[in-house]
This record gives sequence, C-alpha cells and structure tokens, in this order.
Amino acid sequence: MNPFVIKGYKGPQFFCNRIEESEWLVNAIRNNQDITLYGYRRLGKSALIQHVFRKLEKEYVCIYTDIWGTSNAEEFTRELANGIIKSKVFSKQKFSEKMVTFLKSIGASFSIGIDGLPSIDMIYRDRKNIFGNLEEIYHFLNQLKIRIVIAIDEFQEIKKYDNQSPFEGKLRALSQQSQNIVFIYSGSEQHLLNDIFTKYSMPFYQSTRMVAIEKIEKKVYFDFIIKHFRKAKKEVNHEIVDYILSISHQHTYYVQAIANFLYSLEKQPGSVTEFELLYRDFILEKSVFYSELPELLTKQQFIVLKAIAKLSTISSPNSADFLEVSKIKSPSSMHRAINSLLDKQLIIKDHGSFRLYDVFLEHYLKYI
Repeated sequence: MNPFVIKGYKGPQFFCNRIEESEWLVNAIRNNQDITLYGYRRLGKSALIQHVFRKLEKEYVCIYTDIWGTSNAEEFTRELANGIIKSKVFSKQKFSEKMVTFLKSIGASFSIGIDGLPSIDMIYRDRKNIFGNLEEIYHFLNQLKIRIVIAIDEFQEIKKYDNQSPFEGKLRALSQQSQNIVFIYSGSEQHLLNDIFTKYSMPFYQSTRMVAIEKIEKKVYFDFIIKHFRKAKKEVNHEIVDYILSISHQHTYYVQAIANFLYSLEKQPGSVTEFELLYRDFILEKSVFYSELPELLTKQQFIVLKAIAKLSTISSPNSADFLEVSKIKSPSSMHRAINSLLDKQLIIKDHGSFRLYDVFLEHYLKYI
C-alpha cells in the first residue's frame, strides 16, 4: 500500500503528526466542550477528525457528516441523517431495533448504495416539516442515553442557505438541549465561520471553543516522508523531499499527493532536476481540469493569477516589481483583480502572502 494517503483516513500509522491538536480535541470532547475547527480546505481537518474519532471510539459513538455542496436545510437534514445511519449508532442489537422507528419518524427511505454503504433519502411534502424532522433526529440521539460526538464538516455552508437565520437558530437551540452530544463544527471559510461564532447577534455566538489548524511543521513532515520510504526499503533523495515540501507550501493534501506520486515511481529520480521532469508530466495530465480557466476569468484576472503562480507567492500586489511582472499598470485594476480572485477562492492569503489555493493549478500555470 502507498503510505501517502490522498483519500480518507487509513489509520494512525499513515497520519502525520497533529499530536497537540489531537490531544487538545480529545480533552475538549471529554470535558463536553463544543468545538469550532477551522483551516484551509485540504489542510487535513477531516482526517484529523477521523483520527480523533479513532482515539475515542471506545468511549463515544462518533458521527461524521460533510455538508459541502448542500444548499438548503432539507439537504443538511438528509446528510446529518445519513451520517447517523453510517455510524455505529445502530451496531448494538437494542439500537438496531429502533432504526425502523427512526426512519419513520423522519419520513426517510433506506437503501444500500453501490459502495455497500447504507444511505437514506427524505421526501418533504411540506416544507414546514423540515424543522420537525431535525427535532426528531436530535430527540432520537438524546433518548439513546449514550455519549455521542457529531462532527459537521464545512459548517460554514449554512450561511449560504436561503432564510438561514431561523435554521441557524433552530440548530443552536437543539444543540443546547443535547446534553449527551458534543459537536465539532469544522469549516474552511473563516469569514463565514466568524459570522456564525463571533458575531454578537448570531445564535452560536461564543458557544464553542475555536481552534485553527495550521500547516504541519516542515521538519516533522520531512521525517514522516523519509520514514515511510525507509520502511519500504526505497532510496529517496533528501533534496527531492525538501523540494516537495517547498513547492507544496506544506499544504497537506498536496504534500501527500506529490509524495504519493514519488513513491509510486518504479525508479526513484536521483536529483531534483530529474524529479521535476517527471513531475511536469504528472501536472500536465491535469490540463483537463484547468484548460478552460481563461474563459471563466477576465483577461486581467487570468494575467494576475498566472503572475502569482510564476512567483509562487507575493507579499504586495501593488509593488512596482509585481505590477511589472503582471503588466498591470494601474494599482486600482490590480486591487479589483486580487479581490475577484480572492472571492472566487482561486487565491488565498497565507501568512501575509498571496498564493494560489490550488497548488496543482499554480504548477500547471508555471509549466504552460
């Protein structure tokens, strides 16, 4: 098995570090404290949650649901119910007998997907029933009288729902009533999470402990990569590993994906130059994802995006040097382009500097 996992969680032996974060989360959960976990997308929040669940599986029933892509309260409720069905809530015989009652109470139908996992669907004949179904879900979990952790990933999505304020209030009220449940609200758009948890007028104001997920320290990640190559008796050039950590900005998913690619090679490259020739082909394979991007942006936006990619990071978009590289003459035009790219989440501000959110897109734009 390739030890550099790029999908899901495969166990602690394939999980890099996060010791302090894991201990902090476990302690907070054991002390019945709700948590907000925030950090860039693909920085490893979901894997961290699964890692913590692994540590707590003998003490708690752990439920995970990802609401990325949901657009309304109905879809949120469906995903939460699916998370419950896929958890170990019904693994005990006495609880499995309650499944039929649970499904009936929320008006759901049950099926087994092509992946072998159970899933449910709900048909809402009356939109007024949405809050009722949500109440039924929370009531069901509370009456089980067991300790539960519910992680709701990409929680900021609720801010994008129509008429989200009443829904936000209902969620907060239900969480307050759930004495046997600890909630982890995880998200990647900090400004939206701040609106939910730090704005005085909002229902969730100061209701959780908040923790930011940062990049894994470079030396720690370096040692992790070297360890797995040595374990497989594969020779690896240390300069290449250092180069990978540099070009990936230590952004977890991209470190994993590039290390996965390096590990998969039958013959290990002997130098950074040799690796880069192989890696270039790997990146250009992704043209199907990126080739239409110029048509989706204005000419100025694409020019600025490509200029940032060329330099990898920039600290001051309005500096004379960057204006020269990008060929944008007006600081106001640059300001508009930068703000548009931030809004589209094509770039992010990472420790004071701007860079592309998608590291592979950065590399693709360098190579074309």
